[in-house]
Amino acid sequence: MVSTTVMIQRLEGLLGTKDLNARETSFVRSLATRMHAGEVTKLSGDQVDKLDELHGRHFS
Repeated sequence: MVSTTVMIQRLEGLLGTKDLNARETSFVRSLATRMHAGEVTKLSGDQVDKLDELHGRHFS
């Protein structure tokens, strides 16, 4: 199983590409900001589910 931090880091690498739409880019940026602030453990269940789905779409 991939950690939340690793999923965010991988998706952060897609920022600035055409792989993410505007909504996904905004979501990943907000997660990356929280990760860099050390707040990754404060994500809601819905945010974790969305992160998992987005990561799965691009890295499975």
